[in-house]
Order: sequence, then structure tokens, then C-alpha cells
Amino acid sequence: MRQIIHFLAVFTAAIITGGQYVVSFDYSTVDMHASFYAEKMQYAIHHIGTPLFAMLITTTVLNLISAFLYRSDRRMFYLLLGAALCFSVGGLITKFGNIPLLDMIDTWSVSSPPSNWKEIADRWYVFHSVRLAFDVVGLLLAIASAFVRTGPKR
Repeated sequence: MRQIIHFLAVFTAAIITGGQYVVSFDYSTVDMHASFYAEKMQYAIHHIGTPLFAMLITTTVLNLISAFLYRSDRRMFYLLLGAALCFSVGGLITKFGNIPLLDMIDTWSVSSPPSNWKEIADRWYVFHSVRLAFDVVGLLLAIASAFVRTGPKR
């Protein structure tokens, strides 16, 4: 059972990090018009926001459970705990950085976004980029834990 939980911890870490990586390219404001950006973000808020945040929570919990299950192996424990910590920081960034901005974006009129739309969008993107950095480190720690040899030394 412990190996299955460990696999799921690494697997979900890859899914959430890959998803955030794609978001980095798809939701950049480069060459994007205000009305298109508003419509695109509002669609994402209503269709992908909850599943992505749920996957981030799932990833954090699975890495915590896996760390607990490997608590007798200090290397595995610390790698998985570090991964869980990175994903939980990503969740906090999402909750307190991205979501307030998304709530604001969700109120915009697609036909006439506010004049400071780019400033708000760029602020959201900075939070997203920092979150992605934590996710990448979390993924690397989770992957590294898969290469740690457990059990008796030969």
C-alpha cells in the first residue's frame, strides 16, 4: 500500500506541475487583447480553477501521507515532506495571491475590461510564476524520492 501511495504522490505532483506549466504559456498576456484575456480567464475560472486547486490539495495530502508512511526512512521522509511543503506553499499562493485577483477578473465585462487590466493580469502572472517555481521544486523532490533506495543496504 505504501508504494501505491508513493506512486500516486509522484504522479499527482507531475499532473499539477504539468498543468501549471501549460497555464504559464496559455495565460500569458503577451500579444493578447483585453477582451480576449477577460473572456479566456473567466472561462478558466469557471471550468479549470476548481479541478486544478483540488489536484494541488490532493498532491499535497498524498505527499504528506507518503512521507508519514516512510517516516522510518529519513531520506524518503524528508524528500516527500519537502515536496508536500512546496505544494502547500503553492496552495497558499493560490489562495491568497491568485484567487483574489481571479475574483476581480471574474467581475469584468468582456466587452469592456478595466483600463488597468494588464496590470492586474501581470500581477496574477507573477503569483502564478512563483507558484509554478514551488511546484517544480516539489515535483523534483517527489521524483527524487522515487530514486532513494529503501530497505537494507547490500
